[in-house]
Amino acid sequence: MVQSVELLLEPAAEHAVLGVWTALLDAGLPSQARHTAPSNRPHVTLVAVPQVPDEDGVVAAVRDRLPVDAVWGPVTFFGRGPWVLVRRLEPSDGMRELQAAVAAACGVPGDSTSAPDRWQAHVTLVRRVGPAEREPAAEISRSQPHTRMPVVATAIRRWDGARRAEWEVARAQP
Repeated sequence: MVQSVELLLEPAAEHAVLGVWTALLDAGLPSQARHTAPSNRPHVTLVAVPQVPDEDGVVAAVRDRLPVDAVWGPVTFFGRGPWVLVRRLEPSDGMRELQAAVAAACGVPGDSTSAPDRWQAHVTLVRRVGPAEREPAAEISRSQPHTRMPVVATAIRRWDGARRAEWEVARAQP
């Protein structure tokens, strides 16, 4: 099962992503809005690993590093089909440094997609997009107004896929 450390977005950016999820749902397309678990919310995965070896190391790695920011990048697809539709991010130096610190704390190997040199900052818009849904889903995602706003992450959570549990690790101080 996957263990992850994730950035949570500040309310305006989170609501913008939720707006894309709703627009996809309203168009009858696959959407993350169909997943109603409380843990399903817009986020940026910093690392995904089979096991987080040192919880205290993760806490130390993220201490005093929030908030971090990015700008919205293009809409694109990951995978070979069915695809994952994502909105890429262009992370700030602070976000890249935070990701590298978390990867080091988690012992991420260099060939992992969570390795700092391979990490692609993004927010998932929908999973399991079929061939006929690709272009309509991408067009709806591109047309949403959120691309004109900054992306700021103000909290970090841990997700434990085996226990299906999440908890906050850090939050920016007001």
